[in-house]
Amino acid sequence: MNDNDYLGTKLRCKCWGILSLHGFGVLTGPLWGVPRLMALASVSALGPVWSESKTTLWWAGLCVASLLNVGMWLAAARAELPDTTYRSWQLVLSGIYVAVCAFRSAFPRVDLERLCLWDTPLSAIFVGRFAATLAEMCFAVQCTLLLSKLSEMTRVASLDTLSMCIVPVIVIAQLSCWYAVITLNHLGHAVEELLWTCTVALLAVGFASAWLHTDGVLRVVISIGVVCCGGTAFVMSLIDVPMYISRWQHHRRAKNPYLPLLGGLQDTLARRHSTRNWIVWRREVPWMTLYFSVGVWLSIGMALVESLAP
Repeated sequence: MNDNDYLGTKLRCKCWGILSLHGFGVLTGPLWGVPRLMALASVSALGPVWSESKTTLWWAGLCVASLLNVGMWLAAARAELPDTTYRSWQLVLSGIYVAVCAFRSAFPRVDLERLCLWDTPLSAIFVGRFAATLAEMCFAVQCTLLLSKLSEMTRVASLDTLSMCIVPVIVIAQLSCWYAVITLNHLGHAVEELLWTCTVALLAVGFASAWLHTDGVLRVVISIGVVCCGGTAFVMSLIDVPMYISRWQHHRRAKNPYLPLLGGLQDTLARRHSTRNWIVWRREVPWMTLYFSVGVWLSIGMALVESLAP
C-alpha cells in the first residue's frame, strides 16, 4: 500500500466512523451540522464525480417514474367507467397527489437537514413541506372515501365508522411534522410516523373486515391491500419510528439547539444546502423511491375500486 492509498483509507475510515457514531440526527445543527457532513462526504471512496452521477441517475429515474404516473392517472381519468361522485372526487384528490409527488421528485429535499438537490426557490423547505402536506391530506381523504365505499359495497357498518378516524389522525400527524421541520426536533417526526403507522394498521383491519364479505376480483384486491397495509405498518414500527427516536436522542446528547417557531419558520424559507453527493442522499433513496412510486399507484388505484364491485 502506497502513501496515497494509506491516506485514502484513513479518510474513509474517519468519514464512516463519524457518520456511524453520530448519524444524521446530530448533524442538523444550524452552525456546523450540514457543512461538516458535506466535508466528510467529499472524501468518499466513490469520488465526487461518480457519487454525483449515482445521485443524478436516481433523480432521473424518479422523474421518469413521475411521467409514467401522470400517464397512468390520465388513463384512469379517461377510462370508460360510470361518472359517479365517488370516482370524481377520487380522481381530483389523486390528481393532486400525483402532481405533488411529481413536483417533489423533480425537487427532492430533506427537511430537517435543510438539504436539497437543486439550489432553486422551488427547493425551499417551506414550499416542499406545504406541497407534501396538501398531498398527504388528499391521500387521507381518499382513504376515508375508500373505507366508506367499501362499507356501502359490503354492508359492513363499522367500516364507515372507521373511516371517520382517518383525517383527524392525519391532521395531528401533519402538525407534528411541521413542528419537527420548524424546530429541528426529530421527536415531532417520530410522533408523525407513529400516527401514520396507526392509520395504516387501521386500514389493514378495515380491509380485513371487508374481505370477509367480498368475492371475485375485489376480494383479491382487498387481500393485496391487507398485506400491503399490514407490512407497511410493521416496517414503520420496526424501522421508521425507532430511527427518528434515535435521531432525537442523538440530537439531545449533542446539545444542538432547537429553533423557535418564528425563527424556524423563517429558516424553512431561507436556508437550504444543495448537494448531489450520494452519501448524503442514499439514506433517503428507499423511502422516497417507494413513496413516489407505490404510493402514487395506490392513490390512482383507489379511484378504480368502485368498478370492481360484483
